[in-house]
Amino acid sequence: MKRLWVFLLIPLLSGCWDSENIEELSLVVGVGIDLSKNKNEIMLTQQILVPPGYSLQENQAKLKFKNVTVSAKTLHEAIRDSLLLTNTVLTNHQRILLINEEVLREIPMEAIINQSIRDNNTRRSCFIFLTKRPTKEILQRADDGEIPSNVIYDLKDNDKRTNKILPTLTLGQASSSLQSDGSFAIQAVDIKGGKLILQGAGVINNSKLVGLMNNKDIESLNWLNGSVKGGIIEAVHHGAPFSVEVDKRRRRKITTEMNGDQLTINISVGYTARLSEDWYDKENSFKESYLKEAERNAEEKVKKDVEKIIWKLQHQYKTGVAGLYRYVENQHPKFWEKNKEKWDEIFSEADINYQVDLKIIDFGSKGGTK
Repeated sequence: MKRLWVFLLIPLLSGCWDSENIEELSLVVGVGIDLSKNKNEIMLTQQILVPPGYSLQENQAKLKFKNVTVSAKTLHEAIRDSLLLTNTVLTNHQRILLINEEVLREIPMEAIINQSIRDNNTRRSCFIFLTKRPTKEILQRADDGEIPSNVIYDLKDNDKRTNKILPTLTLGQASSSLQSDGSFAIQAVDIKGGKLILQGAGVINNSKLVGLMNNKDIESLNWLNGSVKGGIIEAVHHGAPFSVEVDKRRRRKITTEMNGDQLTINISVGYTARLSEDWYDKENSFKESYLKEAERNAEEKVKKDVEKIIWKLQHQYKTGVAGLYRYVENQHPKFWEKNKEKWDEIFSEADINYQVDLKIIDFGSKGGTK
């Protein structure tokens, strides 16, 4: 009987029949997409983890990654061609997808992400970023040997400290948006002072890049769509600058009204905040009326900035990247079903009213002056 059990257990000791040595795999953490120089092919750059102790070249001995770049007519062909340069490629751990601006001016985004969406191994949670520079250049920017894909991935977590970072856009979210109204914004990545930086954004409409935003635009868009998690409002009172730090959102309410074919969108948001800096030499934060005045000035600053981004969305980009169509769809389903193909036109002509209510609940350890 004992011999029988040993005989039955022997096959289990050999491990998984289809397992592969980790040193023989290429684990992709980041992917960059550019156009070739003659613009007739896609240039694919894969950022691959290098196993500890593995050295590419003497001058790259300390690097934790390697980049493999190939060109082909389609992305899937490029992935297959990369196997001429590296081991079996696995995208299960891919964290970011970088797309160069030039690509999205020439090729629909739906086509660019098509292969990744069809691939069961590529995670739908992979983050998408836009780049002004070639993605090859971005993915080569190693700081003290750190993996560029990981640096970019981690920068997104600073959205709790600054409102100049867009909400993350995943591969799955992009695919869903392209199937609905087809309009959204993508956070951009750049290099400044030799460091990787989140800088600006791109506006996508009908699967093409139709415009670019600066950091101020991003800040205003975040206020419009209620995605501010933190950051600073800079305003002026009594001729002196002051700063209000956003604490958390208390409420957000959006209602839509139809008067014939004329759409009105009413947006109201409320946030708590703290008075974090005040240059007015006679400030008295213990006085309620003083805090109320600071609240009104900060609210007016936010409202003016939001009105500017609304004008840009309606007249420059002519598309609503804030996802406001969902409220029209839910609150006026018959109108939406009849007019959803004309959403950009309807949005561009809509009346949009925005109100923000700030409540300063803290002003730090600074006392009042008499």
